[in-house]
Amino acid sequence: MTTEAAALLISAVSLLLAGLSLGWQIAQWLLSAGRPKAVLMHGVWQGAGAYVGPVTADRSPLDLNTLRRQGIDGLEVVGIRVTNHGRAPVSVEWVAVHCRGGTMVFVPEADRLGPGLPYRLEAGTNTSWYVDVDRATRLASSSREVLREPVTGVYMTAQLGTGKTIETSGTLRT
Repeated sequence: MTTEAAALLISAVSLLLAGLSLGWQIAQWLLSAGRPKAVLMHGVWQGAGAYVGPVTADRSPLDLNTLRRQGIDGLEVVGIRVTNHGRAPVSVEWVAVHCRGGTMVFVPEADRLGPGLPYRLEAGTNTSWYVDVDRATRLASSSREVLREPVTGVYMTAQLGTGKTIETSGTLRT
């Protein structure tokens, strides 16, 4: 092997290592922030806790008859579970119920079930906030009847301290 070929090989390996190092630094920077994700929940609030499950892709509510037959009687709720998948804490400032296909929004203050807001969500943790499903149903109904909007259901959002808003991908049919 000539010295020119050896120098070219060393240069190529150095360039590859520099590219990998840059990629690793970018990945570390992106992963070091908070990365919140939201899931729409539906179920029953009883006493100090909730019996809930995620809203399915077909938008159907959780079958509450099974819970009620087992003596779990309480307030029917819709909620948002926020999970921080990142490495830094995230601040949740407020949560809201929105109409899918409409413009009306309900921001619960006194009627919200869950921890007080603003709430600091540490890395690798989650928490939930719930609202009486009757309020969400009335919101969707008002949007349909008063504003004549084609509302298909409700979803929830969480406003973060950074100004970013995350929303649930699911929609609860109302």
